[in-house]
Amino acid sequence: MNIELYGDIVSDDYDWLYSLFGIPHCCPKNIRDAMKELPEDEDLILEVNSPGGDVWAGFEIYGLLQKLQGRTEAHIIALAASAATTITSACSRVLASPVAQFMVHQPAAIAGYVNNEGARQLQNFLDSIKASIINGYVVKSGGKASRKTFEKLVDNETFMPIQDAIDLGLVDGFLDTDEEADALLSAGGGLKLSNSLGSQSADALLERYEAAVKAGTMQEVPGHPVSREAATDALEAASGADYGEGSDRTAYAVAVPGEDPVITENREVVESLIDQWRMQAAIDLERARDAI
Repeated sequence: MNIELYGDIVSDDYDWLYSLFGIPHCCPKNIRDAMKELPEDEDLILEVNSPGGDVWAGFEIYGLLQKLQGRTEAHIIALAASAATTITSACSRVLASPVAQFMVHQPAAIAGYVNNEGARQLQNFLDSIKASIINGYVVKSGGKASRKTFEKLVDNETFMPIQDAIDLGLVDGFLDTDEEADALLSAGGGLKLSNSLGSQSADALLERYEAAVKAGTMQEVPGHPVSREAATDALEAASGADYGEGSDRTAYAVAVPGEDPVITENREVVESLIDQWRMQAAIDLERARDAI
C-alpha cells in the first residue's frame, strides 16, 4: 500500500485547517488509517516529498511506523527534511531519487519574551528534543556514522545529496537505477549546503482563516467558530495597524479563489509582516541563548 507524505507534517488538530486551504500535508491520523487498511501480506510504502513540520507529529508517526516491524519502506521523491527525516528513519528500507535532497537541522521554537531562567529551560528543552531526533538517526544508521557526526550535521543545518545520506546509513539506496548507475552515483561527492527550511505555519493559517471569516469571504468550518473581534485582533497584532471605528478593515481580508487583486496585495503585506515578526522572535531567542 502506498501513502503520500507530501508537504508539511502537522498534528491531527490542524488537519482540517491545512485541508481548508488546500495545502499538501500529512498527519499521524493518515498513517493510523493506512495501517488499519493495510493487508497482512503487504508493506506500507511512504512517498516522501516534505520540508518537515511539527516535531511531535513526526515523533508520533515514527512510533506508529515502528509497530509494523520491517514492513515499511520510504521513497524520497524530491526532499526529506527536518521532521520528515525522523519519519524516514523509522522505515525498514529507504530509497531515494538520485536528484533528491536530505536535510537535517536543529529543532526550533517560536517564543515570546522570556527571562534568563526561561531561556535556560527552553535551551534544555530544545537540547532534549535534538537528542531524541539524533536517536532516530543513530538507530537507522546501524553504526555507519557516530553520534558526534550526526550532532555536527544537525548543528550545521545540513543539506546533503542522497549519496551522502547513503554513506551515513540514513538511506539504503537509489530509486529506479541499475547497479552500474548506483556505483557511479555513490562515487561522486556533493556540495554541502547549510540553510534553514520553512514550512506553512499553523498560526499564520489560523490568522488567515479568522480574517477571511471576519471579512465574509469564507464560511466558518463546523467545529471551528471564529469571533469577529478575535479575527480583527489577529490582523492588528500581525500588521501593527490600528483599526479604529469606521475604518475599512475588509482591506486586509485573506485571499480566496477569485478574490479582488487589492485584497491579494494587502494580504501579502500582512503575511510579510508576520514573517518579519517570526524572524525577529527567532533572533531574540538566539540572543537570549547566547547570553546564558
